[in-house]
Amino acid sequence: MRSPSNFSELAAAWRDASVLVVGDALLDGWLAGTPTRLSREAPIPVVALDVTREVCGGAANTAANFAALGARTTLVGAVGDDDDGARLRTCVWDSGVADRLVTAVGRRTVTKRRVVAEEHVLVRFDDGDTGPLPPPAAESVVRRLDEALGERPDAVVVCDHGIGTLGPAVRAALDARRLDLPLLTVDAHNLAPWAPIGPDLVTPSYAEACRVLGEAAPVAVDEDRIGAIGAARGLLLRHTGAAIVAVTLDAEGSVVMTQNGATAHTSAAPARRSHAAGAGGAYAAGFVLARLAGADIAESAGVAQRCASMAIRGTGTAVCPPLLVRTSETTGKIGVLEGEPA
Repeated sequence: MRSPSNFSELAAAWRDASVLVVGDALLDGWLAGTPTRLSREAPIPVVALDVTREVCGGAANTAANFAALGARTTLVGAVGDDDDGARLRTCVWDSGVADRLVTAVGRRTVTKRRVVAEEHVLVRFDDGDTGPLPPPAAESVVRRLDEALGERPDAVVVCDHGIGTLGPAVRAALDARRLDLPLLTVDAHNLAPWAPIGPDLVTPSYAEACRVLGEAAPVAVDEDRIGAIGAARGLLLRHTGAAIVAVTLDAEGSVVMTQNGATAHTSAAPARRSHAAGAGGAYAAGFVLARLAGADIAESAGVAQRCASMAIRGTGTAVCPPLLVRTSETTGKIGVLEGEPA
């Protein structure tokens, strides 16, 4: 893996890369506070709220990670015509992402709100409509996708969280332009519908990899997950249709395998679950941008893991700290001013 100085060189090389993210955008809410006592109504803590935050979730979080790492990022998706949709748009704008979101009339924006006490998630409330988009909104998403693809982005990233944005028409639009897409990445809860398109990269979690494998999946999480994924290499590559499969394993890092036989394994420091939400978006962003900068598989996996580690340093939905890269006028060397990975 490259040294931090070469990480900086990669960051300089991918700066201003053009990335299109298409998928399920949602609003993440975090209500954090201090537990003060047990409630008299039930054996639950009473939490005095200190901070309430709303941030980009789902595809919007992935787009925010790309923007934080210096890419010119566009987001295509849909929100409802409600207050949550308006707040999500504001979060997208504030993250520096170009908004090509469609407003679906009569639809409720998907939200995930968590209550956190002393960095422990106590409960999560999910709300919003998760069925297929109404036909007018679905058609508008395809039109905006076609427009964005016509601008020839350097990479396209699909984020399919199963909440209705990405129907057959979106897959057909990407399939029709597949030969023109230089780097297609799919991050999906269910990778099967995307396999016929032949992604360049897929980034499933362990659970999502198990879903791909079906009955052939390794089942016991407390066993050797790295070994189990390695043993299922051929099935994962075949069933995803991808050139590269990067399986993320939380504190165990990631296992990366390719159709040409290359493999890589990264390690990661343990993190609280309240820190890990959205880490997959940071991982995917680092991997894609490293590939665009010319890094090989092992280097790209290392950069991806490093970006994920930077993103999960605090409680909330993970986003990489901004990387501000410049070239010294006196030495010509590249330096990362913020977000320097440890």
